[in-house]
Amino acid sequence: MIAAVVLSFGLLGLVAMQVTAKFSSYEARQRTIANWLANDLVERARINKDSWAGQGTTVVSGNAILDMPSCANNNGTMSDCSRAERQALDLFYWQQSLLGTAVSGAASPLQSPVGCVIRGANNSLTIGIFWQGRESLSDGAGAVAAVRNSCGLGNAADRQRRQFVLTTTL
Repeated sequence: MIAAVVLSFGLLGLVAMQVTAKFSSYEARQRTIANWLANDLVERARINKDSWAGQGTTVVSGNAILDMPSCANNNGTMSDCSRAERQALDLFYWQQSLLGTAVSGAASPLQSPVGCVIRGANNSLTIGIFWQGRESLSDGAGAVAAVRNSCGLGNAADRQRRQFVLTTTL
């Protein structure tokens, strides 16, 4: 009888460990996807560096779908694009990846994602990706308050919000 009680507590502990591992795996996958998406845009900006010369902030989300510039074709080719059109095309393709619409029938890899690109002085480029997690956590929101405010994302008290911020120099 005592052995059965000890065994049942042990099994409950194993189940709790499995639940924690699944949650941690999901959160790690989300951060990995955000990292990949941020690096994707950094490389697009490096390739089209002259298109990203101007300073400013751009917010990309599912609320306002960007249009493909007229100089681009659905097969991925471009013809005679201006600098502004190349930047718009980079943002268009990045939004497609962010929302998961780059693959036919796919859903967003992140829940309610918002991407933010801040082109600052001295060739600095800051990319912030914000999304909703499943559980409430504390993720160091104060560390990137300036980025969050520049992107127009206010609620720092939202403990389900996740963030990934990458700052680099082009």
